[in-house]
Amino acid sequence: MAASGAAFAQSSVSLTGKLRFAYGDAKTSAGVKTTGVGVTDGDWNIAAVEDLGGGLKAGANMALRLRGRDVAVDGAQSNGARPRDSSMYLTGGFGTVTVGAVEAGNGILGLVTAGGPTYIGLDNGVQLAAASNVDLLQYTSPAMNGFSVKALMIDSVGAGGAQATSTSQDATVVGLNYANGPLSAAIDMTNYGLNSLTAGADSRTRMSANYNLGVAIVGAGYQTAKTTAGIKKNETAVSVSAPFGAFNVGMIYATSKTDGVAGNNTGYDFAVQYNLSKRTYVALQGQSAKTANVAGTNTNTRVQLAHSF
Repeated sequence: MAASGAAFAQSSVSLTGKLRFAYGDAKTSAGVKTTGVGVTDGDWNIAAVEDLGGGLKAGANMALRLRGRDVAVDGAQSNGARPRDSSMYLTGGFGTVTVGAVEAGNGILGLVTAGGPTYIGLDNGVQLAAASNVDLLQYTSPAMNGFSVKALMIDSVGAGGAQATSTSQDATVVGLNYANGPLSAAIDMTNYGLNSLTAGADSRTRMSANYNLGVAIVGAGYQTAKTTAGIKKNETAVSVSAPFGAFNVGMIYATSKTDGVAGNNTGYDFAVQYNLSKRTYVALQGQSAKTANVAGTNTNTRVQLAHSF
C-alpha cells in the first residue's frame, strides 16, 4: 500500500474548461446577414502528468467539445466549432517529444496576436489560409540562452502519413524559437509532400516577433508560401494589445498578396475585453475582411460573455 501511495503521489490529473456565449451580427460580401445569440465555444480539457523519476515526465492532454443542447459531446469540428486537441508527450533533459492530433494555423496570425483578446481570428476565415487539423510528431529541444529548436512531421488527421495515397499533403517543419525577457521571436520552414496529388503546396517560410513594451505588447509577422507551379503568396500582419485596468484591448491588421491576382486581401480583427474576475469576462469583438477584386466586405461583430474554470 505504501508503494501504491508513492506511485499515486507522482501523478496528477486536472480538469479545466470554458463556456462562451455571444450575440453576433455577421454579414458576407454578398450582403447576406446573420444575427442572433449562440454558443461560440465550450469545452472540457483533461490533463494528466506523471513523474517517471530521473527528471523524466510523461503527460497526456485531451479536450472534449461541449456546446449545449444542439451539439454532441465529442472532439469533432462542426457548426463552426474549432476541433479539440489531443496529445501525449515525454519530456526530460533531452527535450520534449510530442505526438497528437491538433489544430494547426497555416498562417501567421496566431503567432503575432501579442497575447491580445482577439478571438474571432482572421486565420480561421477566408482572409488568410484557414487552420487545419493534423496528426503530428514533434521534437522540441531544451532552451539554451533563450533559444530552442523544433522539428516535426505533420499530415492531415487520418490521412495515412507521409506520401500516402491521400490527397491531403503531409509536411516536415523545422524551426527556431527565442524567448528572453520582453522579446519572443520565431522562424520556421515547411516543405510539403505531394502524396497522390500532381500539384499543390511546395514550401512555406514564417517569421514573427512579439515585444513587451510594458504598457503594451506589439507583434509583427511575415509569411511567404509557394506552390509547385511557382505561384507565391505573401502575408503580413501587425498587432498590438494593451491592458487598461480591468480592460484589455487588442487589434490585428493583416494583408496578403498572391502572384497573378490583382490587389491585396486585407482585414483587421479587434476586441475590447473587460475582466469581471480572473475567470469571467465580457468582450466586444469585431472583424472585417476584404478579398481582392470582390466589391463587398465580410464583417463579424459580437458581444461575448465567457467563463473558464
